[in-house]
Amino acid sequence: MNSAIGTYWIVLVLAILVAFVVGFTRKGNAHMRMPARRRVLELAATPAEVFAAVMRLPRPFRVDASRDDSVVILSSPVSFGSWGFFYPVVIRAGARGGSHVTIGCTSKVVQFGPIVTRNHSRCVQVIAEQFEIPAARVVG
Repeated sequence: MNSAIGTYWIVLVLAILVAFVVGFTRKGNAHMRMPARRRVLELAATPAEVFAAVMRLPRPFRVDASRDDSVVILSSPVSFGSWGFFYPVVIRAGARGGSHVTIGCTSKVVQFGPIVTRNHSRCVQVIAEQFEIPAARVVG
């Protein structure tokens, strides 16, 4: 019986170590799909201004890839509470001028629950703060 419990612990520790290695080494791709988890910002700034601001976001966010001045793939690092995340950001011209910005969130490994929501909200808030938009103006 003890050897079975020991085997489970070894498998669990190995799985966690593999997840950390994947989280540390995985990089975003400019052609990755937008995940189902997404939030939208409507900004008065032009798409070029939004793109430039997203490209220079402060830590812990890092630009992994970009494409056509309209797509930026941000990432956040592995931490004690998460395996790290990718945040695809798609910037389009707004219907009434300005920009329509869609920000997705997906884990680098597999993760769900309030940690994902909290990290996604933090990314959206950091982008909104670049344009001094209060949290109440964030759409969806």
